[in-house]
Amino acid sequence: MRQPEKMIIYNLFPLLAGKAGQWEDHFRRAAEMGFNWIFVNPIQEPGFSGSLYSIKDYFQINPLFVDEDSSLSPEEQIKEANRQAEKHGLKMMIDLVINHCAVDSDLIVKHPQWFEWRKKQKVAHPFALEHGKKVVWGDLAKFDHRNTKDKEGLFRFFLSVVVFLIDLGYHGFRCDAAYQLPKSLWERLIKETRAKYPDTIFFAETLGCTSDETRKTASAGFDYIFNSSKWWDFRGSWLMEQYNLTRDIAPSISFFQQVF
Repeated sequence: MRQPEKMIIYNLFPLLAGKAGQWEDHFRRAAEMGFNWIFVNPIQEPGFSGSLYSIKDYFQINPLFVDEDSSLSPEEQIKEANRQAEKHGLKMMIDLVINHCAVDSDLIVKHPQWFEWRKKQKVAHPFALEHGKKVVWGDLAKFDHRNTKDKEGLFRFFLSVVVFLIDLGYHGFRCDAAYQLPKSLWERLIKETRAKYPDTIFFAETLGCTSDETRKTASAGFDYIFNSSKWWDFRGSWLMEQYNLTRDIAPSISFFQQVF
């Protein structure tokens, strides 16, 4: 396990922050408040629902964050924004969403073998249990990392997504729904990324997981995990039990609230 650094994370929610060229004011304020990392939600092109976590094209920037009058390309606008963050002493991290994509993504047509399918040739949607009820996200299509017949192709695709985001200036990844993907996938993705970019940091999103799920996910090589302390009532014992089960594997970060 790496020696952990002190991380104070500011969540810049891009739908409220505006176009990338407008982000520097937020970076300046974050630095003045003592933050040292900026977390940005997904910036890639979304599907029909508009949800940032419903990514349609992993290699295109969401038009809402692009200044059409700028002489810079969309990618260069993001790079310039991230350079401004570095000028203020801030490191940049972003969501890495590889559990699912938008249900209207071209990937479903081009690579149907990468996805889980239900009966009647309908792509499977990811879901989660919330207060004992099953919540299904109909705007998302679930990748089949465990059983796809083209596991290498799917892996290489997402490794290229990681490299694309690193090239834009991101040094850390909050791995969305990390607990829902195979441990072996994360082990390989982290290892191969660090072979070329050794300073990259990986954070596992384990919100709402059991202690065993959290420990198993953390042991895949993550530098940090995001715990579920935002739901702690300051009385229950579960939070400290979870912390004690994972503290020897990866430091635990309290999931941050969005700051605007």
